[in-house]
Amino acid sequence: MYKTKQELLKILDQYGLAAKKELGQNFLINFGVIEKIVKAAGITKEDFVVEVGPGLGVLTQELIQTAGRVRSIELDPTLHPILEQAFGAAPNFQLEKGNALKATLPTQPYKLVANIPYHITSPLLRHFLMPRSNEEQKPTTIVLLIQKEVAEKICAPDGDHSVLSLSVQAHGKPEIISEVGAKNFYPPPKVTSAILKINIYDKPLITNLKLFSTITKITFAARRKTLLNTLKNYTRTSREETEHILQKAGIEPTRRPQTLSLKEWQSLITQLDQ
Repeated sequence: MYKTKQELLKILDQYGLAAKKELGQNFLINFGVIEKIVKAAGITKEDFVVEVGPGLGVLTQELIQTAGRVRSIELDPTLHPILEQAFGAAPNFQLEKGNALKATLPTQPYKLVANIPYHITSPLLRHFLMPRSNEEQKPTTIVLLIQKEVAEKICAPDGDHSVLSLSVQAHGKPEIISEVGAKNFYPPPKVTSAILKINIYDKPLITNLKLFSTITKITFAARRKTLLNTLKNYTRTSREETEHILQKAGIEPTRRPQTLSLKEWQSLITQLDQ
């Protein structure tokens, strides 16, 4: 595998490849960042790691060396031969060819560690945090290299929430480990990146996640309106009855959705779920 920009360019030239904008490909060329990602995930030989978008395998090779088992999911078919040639002989490596957003989740504990195309951040988190069956599991830890602005949005404090921050924080505690400048990639993206870590809770902080998803989408679609005005259309009850629901949840009817804490959302979901 490559360790410098020049070695990366040599590999791309050898296979007649180039970074694909439509797939959001920006290859990491700083091994110090790789080390920070692996360290943040706390990977040991006991761990099963799922990697999304291995690209040319610069992070993959470190995961193979530190984890007990690595399953890398790559969508781009032009990269499959490179990954197979580089890691196919490793007994703890599995290459899955396909779309990670449609992948079946593991049925055993695992960590999700990846340098992902930034445009799939929200759907990727949704896919891995909301298993489609009782057998599939959520990761125990997530460490992603993503756009800094999105990482900050995910880590938003109470009073400044969005659907994304709430949907993630209902499942785990996010934190930004380190900022990563554009010069650490080839080609350099137009944005600053960040390493985001999410420690997943044993149980979500919200009891009815489906209802929670529905209500947050409805209320945030009209985030400038009060909860009373947006919820009365959902409950299909009178203004007074909707106001009563909010008051029973301990929430002032004039509040707006971004100001509610997760604890307050759970209180509201409890009332709506009766």
